Amino acid sequence: MRICLINHSFPPQIGGGETHMYLLAKGFAMRGHDVTVVTDGNISGSEPDEGFTVERIRGFRRFEKGETSFRYILDDFYRVLCSNNFDVVHVHNFMPGLAYASIAPLVKTKKTVFTFHSTPVPEENKILGYYKNFNVEKSFAEFILRLPFYNTLVCPSRYYYDWALKLGVNKEKLKLVYHGIEEKNFSLNTDYNWRLMNGYPRDNFIVVCPARMIKRKGILDLVKAIKIINDPKIKLYIPTSVKNGSSNYLKIVSEYVKRKKLSGVVKIAVDEENLSTMPQVYANCDICVLPSHIESLGIVLLEAMAAGIPVIGSDTSGINEVIENEKNGLLAKPQNPKDLAEKITRLKANSTLSTKLKMGGKNSIRSKFSLSHQLESLEIIFNNTYEK
Repeated sequence: MRICLINHSFPPQIGGGETHMYLLAKGFAMRGHDVTVVTDGNISGSEPDEGFTVERIRGFRRFEKGETSFRYILDDFYRVLCSNNFDVVHVHNFMPGLAYASIAPLVKTKKTVFTFHSTPVPEENKILGYYKNFNVEKSFAEFILRLPFYNTLVCPSRYYYDWALKLGVNKEKLKLVYHGIEEKNFSLNTDYNWRLMNGYPRDNFIVVCPARMIKRKGILDLVKAIKIINDPKIKLYIPTSVKNGSSNYLKIVSEYVKRKKLSGVVKIAVDEENLSTMPQVYANCDICVLPSHIESLGIVLLEAMAAGIPVIGSDTSGINEVIENEKNGLLAKPQNPKDLAEKITRLKANSTLSTKLKMGGKNSIRSKFSLSHQLESLEIIFNNTYEK
C-alpha cells in the first residue's frame, strides 16, 4: 500500500507521539509499504534514509499550537497531499485533522483513518489544551471529530476509546489498537561506563522516570517519595523535555530538589535523551516509575518492560491498562508519595518479585503491546475501511 502518515511533529523532536509516528513509519516501510510522513519542518533539507519519505511543511507545528493560521500551511499541505495517490491517509491529532478536513475532497486517497493523541484531563479542563473553558474545549473537539473526513477512528487505548464515545463518535467508526513496542530495540545489556559517566556507582539503585515536565506527570510526587525513602544509594534519573512541557513546573521541581538538599540523589536531564539513547538509559536503570495523575496509556512503561526492567505506575486511567498489579508491575496510589516510596523500597528489597515482574512485562509486550501486532491490526483496518 501507499501510506501517508500525518502529524505536526516527528523526530528529531522528542515525545511519545513522535516516537509512535516513527515506529509506524519504519514498521510499515519494513513490511514493504511505500510510506510518506507529512510533518513540521523546513521544506528543504536532507533526511536520513530510513526506508520512508519525510515531507516537511514549514509552520505546521505552529499551526497545531494555534500560533498561526491555515493561510500559512494549506498551500504546502495541498502540494504534498494532492500530488500523490495514496491508498490510505492516517491523520494524527486534532489540528492536523482539521487542516486535512479543509482539503479532504481534493486529496487523492481511497481511505482516511484518524487518531488523536491529546490526553483529555477533565480535572485540568483539558482536551486539546487550547482553551480555559472546558465546555469550549469539548465543543471544539466534538466539532473536529464530527467532520466527515475520516472512515475509521483508531484509538490507542481504552481511555481514548471511551473519550471518543463521550465526544460523539459513532461506535461503528471506532477501533481499539494498542500502541506497540519493538522489543529488540530495547534489548541492551547494562553498561557500567554509562553509570559511571552519570555519577552512579555500581551499588546504586537507579529509578528512572522518563516524562514530560508537566504537573499531571506527577514528577514532584516521585521526588517527594525519594525524599521519604532517604537512602543515598537510591538515585532518581529524570530524562525530561521542556519543549513539550512547562518551564514553570521545571522550576517548581528544581527548587524542591534544592530546598530539600536532594541534588546528590536526583538528576534532571532536560532535553538530553532521545529516541536512540533511551534504550541504553533503561538498560542501566533498575526500575522505571511513571507517577502520572492520569495517563492515556504510558508508552514509557512499555519501553521499560521491553527493556526488561520492572515498572511502577499510578493506579489511574491509561496506566492500569498497561500494568496488571503484581503480575507485570506495581500500581501505586495516585498523588501519594508515601505509597510510591513503599512500592520502590519493596521492589528494591524483593529480587523474587522483581524477576516475576520483569518476566510479566516481557510477556505483556509479546502478547498485547508488540509493534508487529499493532502494524498487523492497522493493515487490516486500512484494507477494510470503507472508501470515502
